[in-house]
Formats: sequence, structure tokens, C-alpha cells
Amino acid sequence: FPQVLWPRILTFVVPAEYTGTLDYLFNIIRSLIMAEERKKNDAKESTALVISTGAVKLPSPQQLLARLLVISMLASLGKLCGAGAIGLLKILPEIIHPKLVDLWKTRFPELLQPLEGKNTSIALWETMLLQLLKESLWKISDIAWTIQLSRDFKEQMGSYSDTSLEKKFLWKALGTTLASCQDINFVSSQIKEFLIAPNQLGDQRQGITSILGYCAESHLDTVLKVLKTFQDRENFFVNRCKGIFSGKKSLTKTDVMVIYGAVALHAPKGQLLTRLDQDIVSQVLFLYGQCSQVLGMSVMRKDMDLQMSFTRAVTEIGIAVHDAEDQGFKFSYKEVLLGYMLDFIRDEPLDSLASPVRWKALIAIRYLSKLKPQLSLNDHLNILEENIRRLLPLPPVEKLKDEGETDKDKEHINFLYERSMDALGRLLRTMMWDNAKAEDCQEMFNLLRMWLVSQKDWERERAFQITAKVLTNDIEAPENFKIGSLLGLLAPHSCDTLPTIRQAAASSIIGLFCIKGEGKMRNPQMKRRHQICLSFGSFFPNVEEILMFLEETLDGLESLNHTCIQACGTWMIAVLKEQGAALEEQLLEILSMVYHHMPVLRQKEESFQFMLEAVSQIASFHMDAVVANLLQKPLPFDRDTKTLWKALAENIASSGKLLRALTDKLENELEDDLAGTEAISVACAMYEVVSTGTPITSLYPEVFTLLLKLVSCTLGQKMPTSSWSHRRRVMQQGERQQTADPCRLSTVTLKCVQTQAMKEGLARESDEGDNLWTLLSSPSAHHVGVCALARSMAVWQRGIILDIMEQLFSSLTSSSENYRITGTAFFSELVKEPVLWKHGNLREVLVLMDQSAWDSNATLRQMAIRGLGNTASGAPHKVKKHKQIILESIIRGLYHLARTEVVCESLKALKKILELLTDRDVSFYFKEIVLQTRTFFEDEQDDVRLTAIFLFENLASLTGRRWKIFFAEEIKKSMISFLLHLWDPNPKVGAACRDVLVICIPFLGLQELYGVLDHLLDGQDLPRARDFYRQFCVKLAKKNQEILWILHTHSFTFFSSSWETIRSAAVKLTDAIVLNLTNQYVQLLDKEQLTTRLQALRQDPCVSVQRAAEAALQTLLRRCKELSVLL
Repeated sequence: FPQVLWPRILTFVVPAEYTGTLDYLFNIIRSLIMAEERKKNDAKESTALVISTGAVKLPSPQQLLARLLVISMLASLGKLCGAGAIGLLKILPEIIHPKLVDLWKTRFPELLQPLEGKNTSIALWETMLLQLLKESLWKISDIAWTIQLSRDFKEQMGSYSDTSLEKKFLWKALGTTLASCQDINFVSSQIKEFLIAPNQLGDQRQGITSILGYCAESHLDTVLKVLKTFQDRENFFVNRCKGIFSGKKSLTKTDVMVIYGAVALHAPKGQLLTRLDQDIVSQVLFLYGQCSQVLGMSVMRKDMDLQMSFTRAVTEIGIAVHDAEDQGFKFSYKEVLLGYMLDFIRDEPLDSLASPVRWKALIAIRYLSKLKPQLSLNDHLNILEENIRRLLPLPPVEKLKDEGETDKDKEHINFLYERSMDALGRLLRTMMWDNAKAEDCQEMFNLLRMWLVSQKDWERERAFQITAKVLTNDIEAPENFKIGSLLGLLAPHSCDTLPTIRQAAASSIIGLFCIKGEGKMRNPQMKRRHQICLSFGSFFPNVEEILMFLEETLDGLESLNHTCIQACGTWMIAVLKEQGAALEEQLLEILSMVYHHMPVLRQKEESFQFMLEAVSQIASFHMDAVVANLLQKPLPFDRDTKTLWKALAENIASSGKLLRALTDKLENELEDDLAGTEAISVACAMYEVVSTGTPITSLYPEVFTLLLKLVSCTLGQKMPTSSWSHRRRVMQQGERQQTADPCRLSTVTLKCVQTQAMKEGLARESDEGDNLWTLLSSPSAHHVGVCALARSMAVWQRGIILDIMEQLFSSLTSSSENYRITGTAFFSELVKEPVLWKHGNLREVLVLMDQSAWDSNATLRQMAIRGLGNTASGAPHKVKKHKQIILESIIRGLYHLARTEVVCESLKALKKILELLTDRDVSFYFKEIVLQTRTFFEDEQDDVRLTAIFLFENLASLTGRRWKIFFAEEIKKSMISFLLHLWDPNPKVGAACRDVLVICIPFLGLQELYGVLDHLLDGQDLPRARDFYRQFCVKLAKKNQEILWILHTHSFTFFSSSWETIRSAAVKLTDAIVLNLTNQYVQLLDKEQLTTRLQALRQDPCVSVQRAAEAALQTLLRRCKELSVLL
């Protein structure tokens, strides 16, 4: 059955109308063929496929090959039909031709490898398919077979659209087939047919170009001969007019020019050069000359297609000659073609970029420039200068894009801009580095110098983009190429105002060092300016280039804008820092250069600071004396002093010693837990040192704890008047008077240290953000800031955090109350971490926190209680072991009614602790906790109210037998709060009330109320309060009138609530209660009091309360009438 069925299905593969079904056809055919092969293998018969077709007319092998090969091209796009086609080809070699079995068996595994990756290159896949076709035709070696294949390719041409990938491949496959055909007469006739009637190909230019180009790989002489004959016989003037006015039914001279370029590109390298001048280039020039004149009138500027076609042909000719790799060949038309390309570029407008002519001409010039004979230096300079002057002065790209009418136009202009700049960069790169003389390279690069310092951002940006293109990616420069001056020119722009320039400058700097073989600079992580600076000086090849660099940077300090001045100083300091020892004999010369520039630099504040920093770098040989002297400077430090501190810190050789010295000094100053002016001076110096990026890993625990201690000890203090400098009687422009606040200065330094610690992975960003530092320096919120700071510590850095804990432990017993608060707050967050309990000495911390929980200072007490509560997360076993002591300390905080924050902290701590304990553990304290918790249900603070409700919910699971009845009674008293606060102004409180009602209902035996509560728990919006209360009271009235009465007796209190929603809910609940009370309880109502209260609520400022009160009054009157009771 399979050998009958699959040949019939095979008949549907070739016809175009079945293209949409190819996915399924290929799978079916492959399955049937493989089934037949398995059957024959089982029968130990020949594995050759036997076709039983009957009356079915199968496609010929050539038709199948042509169809499947073209469809296989789609595999590069990930399409199933493409994979199916190549898969079918793999199993059909004997059907295509018996000679292909062994070849395809060998070639197909290699052929299919690119399809195994995620991104298959279309060009690579196309090349491999064409190579398979070429090898297959060579293996078959059958002229008639090859001729038939070419005819089948041609017949199937109408099956694909002109713009499709399949059609483009078919043209190339047809050209390759003709190239493999040994019948010259047939090949000539086919070429002639395509030239005479190109419209049969679809896109005639692209089609005929591809076919003839690939055909020329084996039949160059034939293709050129037919082309020449075609030119001689055709009247191109007539054809040109037809092309313009009649839809291009025949080839034009422009088309033929493009064909010549493709023929040159694909021609055999050994045959090309002998035919190039006479048969190809001269014909292209002849055709271009004729196309440029119509009836004696020049139309060159009006015909962009002509220019683009001519440029394409020239480019392909240049590539072909260059690829021929014949060092002895001199291209006689080089200067002529270069002249045409330069003319094209000159004719392009300087205020727009609407055509790709400029871009394509630059590419052509680049390939032509590589050919012999070599151009002179002046020719190179003239070509480069002409192109630079035609591109760099263009208006900004956004302005160029404004000329586009549609988004597509704008996108096209941006595309042309990027390609043009890329082409110019590649041209300059080619001309520079193909030159063997270092001086010539310098001359060519100097063409960009005026553009690199242009005052127009867009011109400067373009120049730097081109520079980066020239100086990066594995350059082989002349051996004596000097980089010192170029580094001085480019380096300052690593701080340019435009990020694109900054990036290009950094890339160029790295490229310059790579030229000198400094492989370390190839590391991508070195691309950041700061990192390059740290190792900059060590990469200079010799002292002479260092001096050239310094001279260039000093010039930059005088002339560049303020953003680049900073870079100038940074680079200069980096070189002095790295090469101090090597420059010892040149120090006088360097200082002479500095002094020479001083008169000008003094007028530029930022430049003058860098000059002072350079001097301080030289003075770093006397580090101890400089540090002692700088610490004697009055506070706040002036700009010069700050600059010198930074210069000392940026000296890699001494920065570690500098920070160590400052740390020891600060430790001595804070020995008695008191902070003086000297300690503030050290902190300010630390800020200047660390802000430069000085590594702090080794000293971080000490520096952090000392600065935190300094912040604590200076909290609320003012700087002594005698210590604050009053030397600035006249304020500088833009300068603001600073407040003598030692705590602020200390906090700023601690912030700087933490920022550096985050960079080094020692800490993380605080959840308070920048507000952390405001909190830390505020006497009222200092403890909040300390907690946030503790949470930002990197617990995974176990060694560092343990060192901090060890050094901060003494704060818990400090004589300074502020420092005790600081330490307690810090440890209150750390006790949450289990890993610190395993390795840290937190048992003693827990004891001290328990003692502080009874302290008279409310803030200290709050932090201690927080720590006791957080212990539940870090050490649950400790909580269970010391439950009595911990519970007594926390419960005590519930009575601190004067400080709400202590109460709230106690409630939160109790909630955490009780989650770890059993009812037996809590039994002794249960009643006290419940009674105290209930007192906070109506607290004005949302956090207190919410935490109390959460805690009450937790208590439900700890009643045990002893307290079950008591807890049920407390629920009755609390139910009014839970019901009313369902509509609490804080939605979180409302949600908590819903949860606690669900937990507490079973204690009262009111499971029937679950149905009503379900409406609150279904995740949708709350129902209307009136509807909910009525449904609730209906259910409750049927089950327990007593609880309904208790709710009524407690509702009056809420009529005067400060929250409108609670007042409204209380009235609506009263309405529902009155409606559902039995007659017996209605008679017990204090109707006069209830009426009076409701009448008062009718005057409530809230409309909702007014309406609810009116409705409740009506309900009360109606119930009274029902009982015949007069009000």
C-alpha cells in the first residue's frame, strides 16, 4: 500500500496551487517512504524504492529537485515546510538521481548542522544549498539532465512572488545550474533569452543580475560575449524611454551596468583581471556616460537610480579586484572611478540626507582605495577631508529626520545617517591603517582634530563616533605610532556632556592602549572611566609619551568646557599616581609645565583644583606630615583642602594607609563615647577619602561602627562656635552658608561609606532610600533610621556582620543613652536572622534587651521590645526557653499608654511570640493579654488598631479548656467592634475584622452566620452595610437574642465615633437590631434615650449618617406601633 500511495501524493508537491499544503504533504510522503523502507528491510530485500504508480504521472526528478531545493530555503526562517523539504530531499536521493546517494549521505549531516541552532544565518544556509546543488550537478555530469533542471527552475519561477526569499534563491540556483551546464550553446541561448525578455523573471533587474552573476562563475567568457552582443543590437535610447514610460518591459543600460558589476563579483579570480578593464569597466563607464546624456542634456542629478546602479557596479568591481589578491595588478581605472564617487558626494546637499548615494559612494571609495596603485598621502588627505566636510557638518539627526513626512521616512533617514557615518569611519580606518608610516597615520587622524573639539555637540559626537570606529577592534598600527598626544586629546571627553561621546572616548582610549599591545585594557570591565583611571598611567609605553600626554591635558584644562575639565584633571592625576617613581627625574619638568599654565588655570576654579591635586600628588611622598596638617584645617574644609584629601585618597599606594590612619584617629577620639571637634574633622576627611572610591572592605566593620557611634554621639549637638570657621566673610557666587551641624556631617560621611559598601557588595540599598539619612540625623526618628540601616546590612557577608556585632555590643551598656538606643535599635533587626544566632553572641544581647524593656526611656524600651519580638524569627528555641521572662517584659509594654509606639510595638511582639507558644505556655498570661488587647480596638492609630485585631485572632487558638468560656464572653463584648470596623477607614482593618469574625463565630455556636460572612470573603467588593447587618441580625435573632441585645447595649458608644463610616455603620446596625429583636426585648429598649440619640444624629455633618439615623427612627417607630407602645 505505501509504495502505491506515496508516489500519488508526490504529484501534489510541484504544482504551485498546492503550496499551502506542503507541510502536510512532506510529512505524509516521508512517513510512507520510511514505512516502505522498514518493510523492505524486514523482508531482507533491496532497500531501493520501488514506485508503483499505475496511471499516475509523477513529477520528474528535476522538477522535484528544483521544487524541494527552493522550498528548503525557508528552513532558515524556521518554517516547517522548509525543514520538511530538506528532510524529504535527504531520503529521496535515488529518485532524484542514483549517483547522488553516496554524495548526499556524506553531505547532508554537515548541511543540516546550521538548522540545529536557534538563529540560522540565511546567507550561510543559501551558500550551503547552492554548494550542494553545484556538487550534485558535478556528480551527475549529465548535460541533458542539467539542461532539464534549468528549464524546470524557469518553469517554476511563476510559483513565487518577486520579493519572496524563494524567488531570490531560485534566481541564484538557476544561475548556478547554468554555470554547471557544459552545453555552451544552451547557456548562451538562455542568457540571450533572459536579456531579451527579462520580464519573465519577475523583478527583472534583480533576477537577471543574480542569474548572470552566478552563471559567470563558470562561463565568464560566454556571459561577457552575450552581453556585448546584446548591447550592440539593442537600441538603448528607445529601451530607456520604454523603461521610463511603459513599466520597464525590457532591460535598460542601467540594468546592464548592474549586471556587469555582478559578473565581476562572481567571476573566477584567475580570469577576471585579464578581462576587467576592456570587457567590464570600460563597458560600465560607456553605459554610464550614455545614460548621463539624453538628447544632449545632462540628467545625472535627476536620476538617483542611475547613480546608485553605477555606484553598486563600481563597488562590486572593487571588491572583486581586491579579492583576486594579485599584488602585481594595477587597476588603471582607479582614479577615474574615485573621481566619479567624489563627484557624487560633492553633489549631495549639506542640509539634508534623503538619498543613499553618499553612503554607497563611501563604500565604493573604501574598496577602491585598497587597490593598486597606492595613492599618495596628499590624495588620501584630500579624499578624507572632502568626505569629512560633506558629512560632519550636516544638521543634527533629529532635524534631518524632520524632513521626513511619515514615520517610515524618518526611520529611513535615520538608517541612512547611521550607515553613512559607519561608512566614513570604515573609510578612514582603512586608509589610516593600510599606511606603513606612523607620521602619515597621524596626519590623517589630525583631520578630525578640529571636529573633536567643535562647539556643536552633534559635530563633536560624529567625530568621536568615527574616532572610535578607527581606533578599536584589533588594529595593527605602525610600530612607532605615538599615542600620548592622542590620549591627551581624547581622554578629557570621557566626561563629555553627551553619553555617546563619553562611550566613544572610552572605547577609543582602550583602542589606543590595545595598539601598544596592552591586553589588559581589552577587558570590557575596564571601559568605565573610573576603572581606566585607576590603572591608566601604568600603560604608557615610555616617559616621552607621558610628558606628551600631560602637555595635551594641561592645554585641555585651559580650553575645554567644564565637564571635560574634570576628566582632564582625573587623567593627569592618574598618570602622576601610577608613574610617580618613573617620573622622579622629570618632576621638575612636570612642575614647570604646571606653573606655565597656572596664570590661565587660576581663572578657572575647577581647573585650579585639579592643579592643586596634582601638586598634592607630588607631595604624597610626605604622607604623615600632610595628613596631620590637613586635620588642623578649620571646619568646614575649604575647596583646596578637600581637593588635597581626594588627591591623597586616589593614590593607590597610600589610600589604604590613609584610611587606616583616619580610622585609628577616630577610634581614639570616641573612646569615652563623646564626640569633639577633632572627631568631626576626621569624619569629614573620611568623606573626602571614601567619596573617591577608595576600597573599604578590609576596614568596613570598624569604619561603619565608629561612624554610627559618631552619629549617635553628635545627635542634637551643635558645633562649638570657636571650632567653626568664620574666615569666609564674603560668600562665593552660588555658595550657601553652611549650618554648623556635626550630626549632619557625620551622617553624610556614613552615607558615603554605605554607598561604597554597596558597590563592593558589603551592604544593600535601604528600604527607606535617601530618607534613611534624614531619619538618622533626626533626634526624634534616629532609632527608625538605625533599624532601616540594620536591615540594609548584607547578612550573607557573615564575617563582616559578625565583626560589626562584636564592635557594637558595647553600645548596649554605654553610658550614653543615645548610643544605647542606637545599639538596641540595630540589634533589634539583626536578631531576626537565624544565621547570626548560630555564629553570633546574641544570647547576651537578648539578656540586655530584656533589661532595656523595663527602661524609663520610651524609645529604648520600644526598641528592646521590638528586639524581643523579632527573636521569634531568628531563634524560636530561645523564645520557648525564656518565654516567661520575654512575655512579662512585652506585656508590661501594653500598660505604657502614654507612648502609643511602645504599645504598638508590644502588640506586634506579642503576635510574633504567641505564634510559637502553646495554650499551656500562655495560660497564666492569657486573661491579661486578652483584656489589654481589647482596649486597643478603638485606638486612633491604624497600626495599633490593626495589630490588636490580629493579636486577638491569634489568641483564639490559645484558649485551651481553661479560658474557652472566658474568651467567648470577651468575643461577645468585642463583636460590636469587629462588626462596625468592617467599614473601617483603613481597608486593612476591615479585612482583619472579617478574618477575626470567621475565627470567633464558632466560640459562640453561631456557625449559621457563616453564610452571611461568605459575602465578605468571596474576594469581591463589600456588600452594602445596611443589607449585611440586616442579614446578619436575622440569622443572629433566630439563634441567640441575647447576643443581639448585647450588640445593642454596646452600640451607643459608637454613635459619637470620630470616623464617619463607623458612626454610619453603628446606626445601620442599630436599625437592623431593632428590626429583629423579639417583642420581649423591644419592650426593654430605652426608647427615649435611643430616640434622642437618633434625633441628634439626624443633624450629623455626614449625609450617610443622617440618612441612616432617619431610617433607624422609622424602624423604631414601626416596631413600637406594632406593640402599641407610645413614645
